[in-house]
Amino acid sequence: MRAGVAAQEALAAAGQPYTPLDAVDATTGRGTLALWLALAGRFTEAHALGEAHLAGAPPSPEGEGAPPYADTHYALGFAHAFGGRPEEARAHLLRAAAINRAVGHHQISVNAMRHAFHYVRLPYGADRVGERRREAEELAAAQVGAADAVRVREPSEIMQPDLLMLEGRWAEIRALAAYITESTSPSAAFIAATTPETWGELARAEGDAATAWALVGKWLPHGPETPPGSQYFATAIALIHVAAATALDAADGRHARAWLEAHDRWLDGAGAILGRSEGAALWARYHRQAGAMEQARVHAARALAHATEPRQPLALIAAHRLLGELETEAGRADNAEEHLSASLSLADACQTPYERALTLLAMAELRAATRAMDEARRLLGEARSVCEQLGAKLALDRADAVAERLAATPTTVPSYPAGLSAREVEVLQLIALGLTNRQVAERLFLSPRTVEQHLRSVYNKLGFSTRAAATAFALRHDLA
Repeated sequence: MRAGVAAQEALAAAGQPYTPLDAVDATTGRGTLALWLALAGRFTEAHALGEAHLAGAPPSPEGEGAPPYADTHYALGFAHAFGGRPEEARAHLLRAAAINRAVGHHQISVNAMRHAFHYVRLPYGADRVGERRREAEELAAAQVGAADAVRVREPSEIMQPDLLMLEGRWAEIRALAAYITESTSPSAAFIAATTPETWGELARAEGDAATAWALVGKWLPHGPETPPGSQYFATAIALIHVAAATALDAADGRHARAWLEAHDRWLDGAGAILGRSEGAALWARYHRQAGAMEQARVHAARALAHATEPRQPLALIAAHRLLGELETEAGRADNAEEHLSASLSLADACQTPYERALTLLAMAELRAATRAMDEARRLLGEARSVCEQLGAKLALDRADAVAERLAATPTTVPSYPAGLSAREVEVLQLIALGLTNRQVAERLFLSPRTVEQHLRSVYNKLGFSTRAAATAFALRHDLA
C-alpha cells in the first residue's frame, strides 16, 4: 500500500493522470493508508500521515473526493481513541461518519458511529448514562436507515452487543449471536468480525472457557506469539485480554504469563494508552495467584493510575475492586472499605449490574473478614440474585466459595480492652514499638491524618494523653 501511494503521487507529480480523482486531490491514497496503519495499531504513523493529509485538504471535502478524507478522519479517530484523547477521537470518527453519509456510504457511516461508541463513549464516558443512551439511540436509528438503504431488515441492536453486555442484557446478546450466525447481511458480518471480544467476554462470564478459547484461537492462530500488526489491533488486544483472563480463571499461571507478555508487547508496539489499566489489573491477578502480594499491589495501583488519567470509569470500577480485595486479604479493612465503596459507586453510576455484583461479592468478603456476618450474607444474596439472572456462572462459583467461607467462619468478634477496635489495636501496637505517626501510616498504608485520628480515639478510650502511657497500657494487656 505504501508503494502504491508513492507511485500514485509520483505519477501526479509528473503530470500523468492515474485516477479520475486526480483533479480533486493528488494524495487520495494517503487517507486509506493512514486508516490501515491505524487498524494495524501503528498509531504514531497513522496520526502523522493523517494530519499531513488533512493539512492539504479542501475546507469541506465533499462529492467524489470525499471518501479518502473520511478514511483520514477514521484513522485519526482510532489513533486518538487508543492514545487516550477521547474528545479528539470522537470528533474525527463522527466527521468520518458524516462524510460517508453524505456520499451514500451508509454502512461505513454507521461503522464509524459504532466505533465512536465502542472506543470513546464506553471506555471514557460510560458513567454519563444520559449521553450514552442518546448515542445508542442515534446509532440504532442510523443502523435502521442503513439497512433500509440496502433493503436489509435486521435488529437495530446489531451494532451494540458491547452495550448489551454492559447493561446486563445478556439474553439479548445470545439472541443476537444466533441471528448473526444465520444472517448473510454485510452489517451482520461486520459486527461478527469486529466484536469477537464481546462474545468472548460473555462466554468467559458464563463459565464457557471452551468457546472463549475457540474465539481466541480463530483470531490469534499463533497464540501469544501472534505478531503485532498481523490482525486488527483493537480486536486482537481485546482477545489477548480474554485469553489472559481465561487462563487466570483456570489458575494456569504459565499460559497466563505468556498472554500477559503478549498484551504488553502489543500495547508497547502501538504506543497505546487504552488497555493499559486492564493489563496492569491482570498482572496483579497473576501475582496474587502466585502469592507475590506486594507485586500484586504494585500492579493494582498502576491499574488505578492508568484508569484515572485519562479517566476510564469501567476500568476504575475494576481497579478499585481489585485494590479492595487485596486490602481485605492484608487485613486493612479501612483501606478496603474505601476502595470497594468507590467501585460500587462507579458501578451504580455506570448502571452495570455485573460489575456491581462482582463488587458486592468483594464487599461480602470484607464484611466476613470483619465478622459482620449478617451484612456479608445480605451482600452475598444480592450479588447471587444478579448473577443468577444473568447466567454468570463464573461469579456464581465465586459466590459459592464465599458462602462456604461464611459458613465456616466463627461469628464471635475478638474482644479488646477499653472498647478498642481492631484498627486502633494495630495503631497502638506499632506506637508501642516506638514508630512515629508517619512510620505507622506507611506500615498500615494509611494517611498520617488517619493515624492521628485513630491515635486520638485510642487516647480518649484509655484516658491517657501520652505515647508512654499508651505503650504501658499495651504492655500490661499483652497488646504489644
